[in-house]
Amino acid sequence: MIKPKLLAASALCCATMLTFPVMAQEAEFVPETFSVKEAIEPGPNIFVGKQEWGGASSIEVYSADDLTNKGNMTAGAIIQLLVAPDGKTAYAQSTFMKRYTYGPIEQVLNVYDVNTLSITKEILLPGKAAMVAAYEPLLAQSADGKFVYVQNATPATSVTVVDVAAGSVVQEVATPGCWGIYPSLEGHSFSTICGDGTFASFDVGADGAAAEKTISEKIFDADTDPIFVASDRIGTDLAFISYHGNVYLLSDATGTITQTDKFSITEGQAEGWAPGGYNLLTYNDANGVLFVTMHAEAYDGSHKNASEEIWAYDVKARKALYQSAAHGLISIKVTDGETPVLFGLNEEESTVVRFAVDPEARFALKETGSGDGTGFATVVVVGP
Repeated sequence: MIKPKLLAASALCCATMLTFPVMAQEAEFVPETFSVKEAIEPGPNIFVGKQEWGGASSIEVYSADDLTNKGNMTAGAIIQLLVAPDGKTAYAQSTFMKRYTYGPIEQVLNVYDVNTLSITKEILLPGKAAMVAAYEPLLAQSADGKFVYVQNATPATSVTVVDVAAGSVVQEVATPGCWGIYPSLEGHSFSTICGDGTFASFDVGADGAAAEKTISEKIFDADTDPIFVASDRIGTDLAFISYHGNVYLLSDATGTITQTDKFSITEGQAEGWAPGGYNLLTYNDANGVLFVTMHAEAYDGSHKNASEEIWAYDVKARKALYQSAAHGLISIKVTDGETPVLFGLNEEESTVVRFAVDPEARFALKETGSGDGTGFATVVVVGP
């Protein structure tokens, strides 16, 4: 039974509702249509290898002008990154693990069309590729782009030679005790750093199937002046920097590595400063200036410490130019123009940072922008 008071309240409620004006019927709902752009925005690109160890990695693509993110290219775990000189093609050495903690893996070389951010080819690799932090010399290509070279570690070291056009592996070159891949400027040869202070060079044939080996004289002492695996070309020479700031210039023109020069960027500077990071040196050819990430109070084992400053050094005049404050960078890359721009990866903030370089102020750096979402990244590449 409904009590009288409740009945009266219900009647009042209904009467009140009846006095509301009738609302006009709403327009028909039209769902938003999503689409995918056929190509990324034009303009120079910055590529960052976002390396994941517990899942899918990616190659993040940013605008070199303002570091807006244009998109990404997906890849497997623990990638190594390579971008062709024309910036139109990118490569990733990817690892796919069935169970992650144990069991079989599959490793491939992904080939991408940068304009559409799409995979165009996948080449199966032997399951030997190095699963380590990314360095530029761990995935490289021959001067003509015919072959891509993949660093292996089982832990025995070797290099897989891949014919990109054919989409197949040609051979595995044994490189015992040596690490890193440094292709020659012509032909299909490459050199590699050996633990005894020498360099081994391999003359790969035009078909990729042969690899005649030569060994250099001892270049550096791994106990007293070890060098970083990172490198850049200064002119035609390969440039390496040691943990103590000594720069070694090496020629590979004859097929066997020879030392052409050696100088220090820390001599005459405040004590305790040393290079640190991953891909930590980069050279601007137009001005002959070398940039290096540096940290203070260096100690045995601090060679991967992030930057406190970036030093600019005049290679021809053999003199320091400027020491710009730049905190937290582990990898850098500079453009080749007369008014260069430098890009760096900030390990702590997971960002890519853009710096304007002022030639009139002894190549001082000024931060002009940043882009986030890089995750753990140690390779940054400047593309056209």
